[in-house]
Formats: sequence, structure tokens, C-alpha cells
Amino acid sequence: MKAKNFFGRGISSIEGSDWKFNSNVSNNFDKHVRQSIPMYDEIQKYICSLSEWFLKDGSNIYDLGCSTGETAKNLFKKFPNKKIKYVGYDLSKEMIKIAERKNTKNKKKIQFKIADINKINYKKNTDLFLSVLTFPFLNSQKRLKLYKKIYKSLKHGGSLIFVDKIRSSSSNFEDMINQVYFDFKIENKLSHSQVLNKSKSIRSSMQLF
Repeated sequence: MKAKNFFGRGISSIEGSDWKFNSNVSNNFDKHVRQSIPMYDEIQKYICSLSEWFLKDGSNIYDLGCSTGETAKNLFKKFPNKKIKYVGYDLSKEMIKIAERKNTKNKKKIQFKIADINKINYKKNTDLFLSVLTFPFLNSQKRLKLYKKIYKSLKHGGSLIFVDKIRSSSSNFEDMINQVYFDFKIENKLSHSQVLNKSKSIRSSMQLF
């Protein structure tokens, strides 16, 4: 029987397996992401603030890789009276269930769907696309295809607001930033082995450019 690797906050996987957004991850995702992503709550606030330039009554919004619906919750908290239509897509049914529970107050304005974001026919004249740390899990071919679909669907003056993880063009800076990033995780109560286990688990699932 293979041992389990632990990533923190109750999140684990069988040793040798890749990172997956299964029920194990989904149920602990909101806590884990705050241990793993610097300024995650601030990022959410900035997304909502930037959205204000593109949202009007009747606007369509697509959230690509909506996970637990945190962005939707924050968006409707900031704009409670906007008559906007939000659709969030994610491949994980466990994530979608949590997103629906988290956003019951605005369920008439929000739809969460289990779907591959590369296979969606998005409406034309869309005002806003959102994506928080989804693109790193797409290879270059899928990413380029998705960029083109988004561009064709946006209305003139519409926007894609996304959060990405990228590599530095300098190997020295890449090394420095990675080590500062690991320091951040350890300061947020993740153990050295949990940090290493997470890094190993995403080797084949995350592609940075």
C-alpha cells in the first residue's frame, strides 16, 4: 500500500500521483489557498475593483476555473445591486457544489457549471472574463486556443482579468522569488515536507511560461 503525501490543512494524495482538485482538495481549498498564495484576499479585492470599469446592468461575466466560488461571492458583495449575469465553470464537481453553497444568496444571478473551459461556446459581446490561477494548468496549445475564443467573444471595450503564475526571465530572480515563496508557505504553518510534496505533485499538471 502506497503512503500518502500531505500538503497541509487535511489535503493529501497517494504518493506518486499528480495534483488533482478532488473532494479531498476541494473541502480544504479555501484554507489551503490562503496558506499557499501570497495576498490571496487582496488579489480578490483587486479583481472586484478592476471589474467596476466593465460591469453594467445586463453584463455577462464568465469565470473560468471558478473553484469554490470565492470570486463570485466577493463580486456580488461589492456590487449587490448590479443586474449582472455570472457563469462560473470548473471541471471539479466537488468545487462546484461548494461554490453553489457559498453563493445561495445570489443564486438567481449566478450559474455554476461543470465543464471544460476550452469546449464552451461563449456568448458574443461578453463584457468580462475572469480567471484566477487557471491558466497555469493549461498547456500552451490549449491556452492559445482559449485566448482566441475569449478575444472573439469580448465586446469592444470588454476585458479579461486574470491571475497567472509566470517564470522570471532571469534565473537569479527565479531562484530568489521561489525561495521567498517557500518562506511564505512555511511562515503560514506549512511544513517543509508539505511544501516539497506540493511542488512534486504539480510537476506534470502545471506549465509556467
